[in-house]
Amino acid sequence: MPPSPPPLDGIRVVDLTSYIAGSYAAMQLADLGAAVIKVEALEGDSFRELPGFFGWNRGKRSIAVNLKNPEGSRIVHRLAERADVVMENMRPGVAERLGVGYERLSAINPRLVYSSVTAFGSTGPDADRPGFDPIFQALGGLMTLQGFGGPPVYLRTAPTDYYTAALATQGILSALFARERTGRGQRVETSLLRGALALQAGVAIDYPTKPTLIRDNPTYRLYQAGDGGWFFLAVGNQTFWLKLCKALELEHLADDPRFGSWLARLENNQALLPLIESKFKSRPRDHWLELLAQHDIPAAPVQTVMEFMRHPAVRHHDMIREYEHPEVGRLRVMGQPIAFTGTPTRDPGPPPTLGEHTDAVLREVGYTDEEIAGLVARGVCRGPART
Repeated sequence: MPPSPPPLDGIRVVDLTSYIAGSYAAMQLADLGAAVIKVEALEGDSFRELPGFFGWNRGKRSIAVNLKNPEGSRIVHRLAERADVVMENMRPGVAERLGVGYERLSAINPRLVYSSVTAFGSTGPDADRPGFDPIFQALGGLMTLQGFGGPPVYLRTAPTDYYTAALATQGILSALFARERTGRGQRVETSLLRGALALQAGVAIDYPTKPTLIRDNPTYRLYQAGDGGWFFLAVGNQTFWLKLCKALELEHLADDPRFGSWLARLENNQALLPLIESKFKSRPRDHWLELLAQHDIPAAPVQTVMEFMRHPAVRHHDMIREYEHPEVGRLRVMGQPIAFTGTPTRDPGPPPTLGEHTDAVLREVGYTDEEIAGLVARGVCRGPART
């Protein structure tokens, strides 16, 4: 029996996004089997110059279109007519001015699910302001939290972008499911502002007796071993605390009331921290990682992303894919993060070059070769070999 198709097989997506949050959300749909057409400006996605572009746009087909030209917006109309999903992350009102907003496209295709990702939201205070991940790390409290009450810390992994992308994907999948019942599509919106708050569900809590948690936790932090190597100790509950006391031969601390609970260890962190630091400074990192593993205590060495990509478990789960890319040669990017037993995903292929699929996609929506040549000549679109 041939394998079943992936979960979103047959779903067609028109991706009008750029940057990270929108592009990564569309790539998640491609990973799940959707056919994603990335509609780029003639000069390409604004982030094409970054290596991250390859990690946000795998498995898509690219067409280069000038949406400021009415003929360009009509190309999107043709794509939307047969699409299931259209995605955009433009500033509020821009898609409408370009003729590719929700009202216009849903009139063409009432079954269309239309996803918008904004910075502050499509309406309300600051709706017209630009916004990027670090802006919301600062505004939303992430930098303060990472600084543990000291200088704020900027997370280069763009957590707000990635979580907002996950929210956008979640909204699209939910709207597609609802369409199966109602027969109609709808507009789905999220924003970096929403993502920044939703990302901190365990922190965005307020009540009069809430304890202060922004302190250096001596059992949930980075440590440097005697050889200079860093590792993270993640003793997050009482069971692991007791195991740690035994592993470090500090059993007397287990009965010390100053350290009898998570909150107590926070309150008395300055008394506990030097004891653990001194212990870990006495031996090399490999010794401690082996010992902690023997006692079933969560800990891990600090390493680079490239080192993590070589981790045996990453390899075991086929989480790295390798391609021969026409622009950069050998290209390794993230593999599929979700496994399905009944509808397994398949490798969607490498990220596209700019306009790589312009001619093929335009033919699919009814343009003749002569019409395509005319569009190129008038500066409406371009293919990969054209300048």
